[in-house]
Amino acid sequence: MISLCLTLAGFGAAVQATPAAPQAAPPAVTVLPDVEVAARRGATRAPPQYEYDAARIDALAGGSVSEVLGQAVRQFSPGQPPVVIINGVRMPDPSVFLDLPPDALERLEVLPAGSAAEYGGSPSGRVFNLVLQRSFASRDGALTAAAPTAGGFRELSATARQSGLQDRNITNLTLTLRDVSALLADDRQAYLRDHPDSAGVSLTPESRFLSANAAFNRSLGDWAASLNASASQTSSRSTARDADGLTVLSADTRRWEVRSGLSGSVLDWIAQVNLLATADVVEAEGPTPSQTDLMSWSGAVALNRSLPGLGAGPIAVNLSADANRNRTRTEAVGEADRRATTASAWQGQITVPLSQPAPPPGLEDEAKTLKIGGVSLGGLSVSLGAGGRDTDAGGGNSLDLGAAWQPRDQISLSASWNRTLTAPSDLDRFAPPRQGPNAVVYDFRTGEAVEVQTLVGGNPDLTAARSEGAALNLSLGPFTRWSVGFNQGLSLARTSDGISSSLQPTPQTEAAYPDRFLRDASGRLVRIDLRPFNATASETRSLTTSLSLNPPVDPEASAATWTVNLFHTWRLTDRTELGRGLPVLDRLAGDGGGVSGQDLGWTLSRMKGPLKIDVTGRWTAGYRSRATIGEDGPADLRISDFARLDLKATYRLFRDVSGRRAEGAARLELSIQNLTDERPSARLADGAPAAGYGRDSRDPVGRRIEITLGKRF
Repeated sequence: MISLCLTLAGFGAAVQATPAAPQAAPPAVTVLPDVEVAARRGATRAPPQYEYDAARIDALAGGSVSEVLGQAVRQFSPGQPPVVIINGVRMPDPSVFLDLPPDALERLEVLPAGSAAEYGGSPSGRVFNLVLQRSFASRDGALTAAAPTAGGFRELSATARQSGLQDRNITNLTLTLRDVSALLADDRQAYLRDHPDSAGVSLTPESRFLSANAAFNRSLGDWAASLNASASQTSSRSTARDADGLTVLSADTRRWEVRSGLSGSVLDWIAQVNLLATADVVEAEGPTPSQTDLMSWSGAVALNRSLPGLGAGPIAVNLSADANRNRTRTEAVGEADRRATTASAWQGQITVPLSQPAPPPGLEDEAKTLKIGGVSLGGLSVSLGAGGRDTDAGGGNSLDLGAAWQPRDQISLSASWNRTLTAPSDLDRFAPPRQGPNAVVYDFRTGEAVEVQTLVGGNPDLTAARSEGAALNLSLGPFTRWSVGFNQGLSLARTSDGISSSLQPTPQTEAAYPDRFLRDASGRLVRIDLRPFNATASETRSLTTSLSLNPPVDPEASAATWTVNLFHTWRLTDRTELGRGLPVLDRLAGDGGGVSGQDLGWTLSRMKGPLKIDVTGRWTAGYRSRATIGEDGPADLRISDFARLDLKATYRLFRDVSGRRAEGAARLELSIQNLTDERPSARLADGAPAAGYGRDSRDPVGRRIEITLGKRF
C-alpha cells in the first residue's frame, strides 16, 4: 500500500522522486545465484505485459539502469510507486543495482497493473523486473559542462564509476564532483531595471558538491546481503540584501550514510531486514548562524508469504514494521538545543485473488476463472491493509482498501481508498529557524513586486494531519507491434490539519496571519515567514492521462525508430481552508495565489544508427491570482500560458558486433534546456503590465546548454 511504500522508502530503490515498496516472491522460489533466466521469469506471479529487450535498452542511450527504469515507470506507471525486483526475486536493497550501466541489463519486464499488490505495493501499481546479465564489468567516466546562453555562471561536473556483476554479486563504486558558480543580478540588466536595489545580490547560489558511494550485494546461500555506504559534502554561498546592506548566506552540509540489508526465505516466509544509519552536520552562516548535528538510526523488517486461497490462487500476506531514533543538537546565537525523538510503525496487507485471468484457448481452468453466462470475468483481486505509527508528536494510523480487475490481458481497472492519520516529521517540527533564500513576490497591497527575505525552519507546535483519499485507474495495452499504451487515473483527497508553508501576501491573508508578514516603516514588505503550519482543511480532485507509442527496435535495420509519450493532468478541484476567519480558498479560481488547471507534457525520441534525439515539451495553462479572496478584480494577476521545449542529441560510439557497449566506447551529448528561451509572464486583469514579471524576474537562467562526454575504459 502507499503507506507501506513510504515506510520503507529509505531502504528501497529511489526512482527520481518515487520510493519503491518492499518486494517479495512466492515462498516456493529460493534465491539461488545459478537460477536460469526462464525460471527467473517464472518467479513472478504474472507474465510480463511488455519487455524492454537489449535493443530497446541500448536505443534509450541512458547512463544507468535507473534511467531505463525511470523511462519504463513514466510510460507504464505514471504517478504510481513501482515495485522493483531483481531477476524475478526480492533483493534486500534494489537501489544498489540502479547505478549500473544500462547494458548490464539483459531486459526489463513490465508486469500488469495491479501486480504490485501481491508484493505489498499499491493496488494499482506495477512490478518491474530487472533481468541482469550473468557476468558484467565496466569502468565509466563522464565530464559535463553547462552554462546559460545569456552567460553569468557556469557548471562543471565529473563522474567516475566502476562496476562488477557476477550473477547477483555486485560491486559498484561511484565518485561525483560538481561545481556551480553564482549568478548575480548584475549579470541580468533586465532584472536590475525591475529591481534597482538588487546590485550584488545572488539570483542563484554558488555551490559545490562531492560524493563517494560504494554499493555491494552478495549471495549467501539461499539469502542475499547488501551494503550501501556513501559520504557527501554540499556547500552553497549566496549574497542577499537586508536593511544593513549586502549580507552573505552560506551553508555547509556533510553527510554520512550506511545502509545494509538481508533477504531470504525462513519458515515459508520471504523475509527482508534493513538497517540505516546517518550522520549530518549542517553549518549555516549569516544573520542567524547555526550548527546542527543530527544522528539517526533506523531498522525495518518486512515479511511476505502465500497462503492457500479460495481456488483462484494463493493469498498474499505482507507484514512490515520499522523503528527509528534521532538525536539532534542545534547551536544558534550562543544557545544549544538538544532533542531526541523516536518513532515506530507497522503495516499489514493481504491480497485475495477471487478469479484468475482467462487462460489461452485450450488451457481453460474452470475452477479458477469465474464466469457469468459463459463469459469469463477475468482476473479479480481485493486487498486490505492497516497500519499504525507512534511518534513523539503523536500517534497515527492508516486503513487501505483496494481492488484490481483484469477482464482481458491488456485491460486493467483498479480502485483504492485510504484513510491516514500522520504525525509531522521531525524536520518540520525541529529544523532550526534561519534565513532562507530571498524571493521575488507580488505584493497585492502595494501593487509592486518586491524581493523579500524568507524565514525557514521548523514549527514545534505542528499537530497530526488526517487525510482520506480514493483513486480509480484504467490501464489499456500495450496493443499492436507499436506497443500502444493508455493510462488514466482519477484521484480525490481530503485533508484536515494538513501541513502547509505557503501564504500569499494578499490583504486578507496578511490580516489573518500578521505575524508571518514583516513590513518596514514605509509599508514595504521585507520578510515572509515560510515555516510550516497546520492548514484547517483541503480538498483536491485531479484526472491524469498518459499515452505511449513504442514501435519495435531492430538493431540491424537502417530505418529510424521512434517513441512518443504524452502526459496530461487536469485539476478538477483545489480548495483550502486556512482558518482564522478566512473563507475557503478556491485555488483554481485564483485564491491563495492561484494554480494552473492543466499541465501537458510530451517526449518524442528518434533513433537512427548511433544518433538519438529527444525532444521534451511542457505546457502549463494560464491562471488568475486574485487580490481579494472570492472576488475577481482589476488588480488580479493574469499569469499567461507557459510552454517550454528541451532538446537532447546523443551520439553513441559504443556498439560492437553484438550491438552493446564495448571497451573504449564513448558517447557525446548535447542538451539545450528551454530551447526557445521562454520566460513566465503575466499582466494585471485590467491589461496593465504586472510588476515582477520582467524577462529575468521569474527565471533569470533562461536557455541553458549542456555538453557531456562519457567514455568506457
